[in-house]
Amino acid sequence: MNAKLSQGKYRDIQYEKEWYDHTALISFHRENDYNSYVLNTLKELIDAFDDAMWNDDIQFIVLTGSGEKAFCTGGNVDEYATTYGRKPNDWWKWGEIYGRFLDSILHCGKPVICRINGIVAGGGLEFVAASDLAVAAEKARFLSPGPRVGMTSIGGLSQWLPLHIGIKRTCELVMLSSEIDAKKALEWGIVNEVVPSSELDSKVKQLIDKMLDLSPTSLHYFKVHVNWWRDLVWKTTWEHAKEFFALNLGSIEPTEGLAAFMEKRPRKYREIRNAIGRGIDPRYPHGPNSLKCSSCGTLYLPLGSKHCLSCGAKLG
Repeated sequence: MNAKLSQGKYRDIQYEKEWYDHTALISFHRENDYNSYVLNTLKELIDAFDDAMWNDDIQFIVLTGSGEKAFCTGGNVDEYATTYGRKPNDWWKWGEIYGRFLDSILHCGKPVICRINGIVAGGGLEFVAASDLAVAAEKARFLSPGPRVGMTSIGGLSQWLPLHIGIKRTCELVMLSSEIDAKKALEWGIVNEVVPSSELDSKVKQLIDKMLDLSPTSLHYFKVHVNWWRDLVWKTTWEHAKEFFALNLGSIEPTEGLAAFMEKRPRKYREIRNAIGRGIDPRYPHGPNSLKCSSCGTLYLPLGSKHCLSCGAKLG
């Protein structure tokens, strides 16, 4: 094991400072959860990127996933459901950390290459969209599962994927929650190269070898200019996206979608659509929180409540 592989400091990632010439390798290290990330993972990624940014000997950063199954499958569904599903307002705080990691990819001042070793989903695809270059194994698959669990894909995909593949293809990938293979990802422009898994490292290193013979200042400043397009849409939309999730995560659509995913059962979105057609508000299915219990004084009970949720007294 490389002596420069950080050990002990990180739980959810691995950080190898001398993976290749002037190149650090930062890996999602949550194989048992298909390299999905939790809040701690994002904080560790920010820390590693900050370290790489300040280390002048590190001039390229490679982002990848541990193991053979997944690059990154986005946010951990269990954390979404059990933590932020119970207190949705805290999601904007989570979103602030998430945004800081994407800013780390954009503004570390160094080329960031995604080494895509397996499944790419949700936030993982958003990290690919934020990166500068991407090499995928032939077995890699790309999908946007957000609409399946009530989590809209507005954390990078709505902003940057149209820059890669155009609006219609972005809508096909996200609004149909489609899955595409590595070959189509290459044809569409999501990745730069597709190779057998056995050649993944060598292909990434080939790209780095080409850049090693180029002016580092030129590459740095080119990234600054490319980031103008990324920042233009990101800075004007992510603040709103954080608030959307904080306001929506406790509603019936993400509650149903996340539960269905964890319980491995079909989603009941058609039933929800039928209910919306009958006039239900998906954020306040039992009415706004406007009732007060005359018996115990409990406030903010749903308008449709028949009994107090605190003392059980009959209402109205």
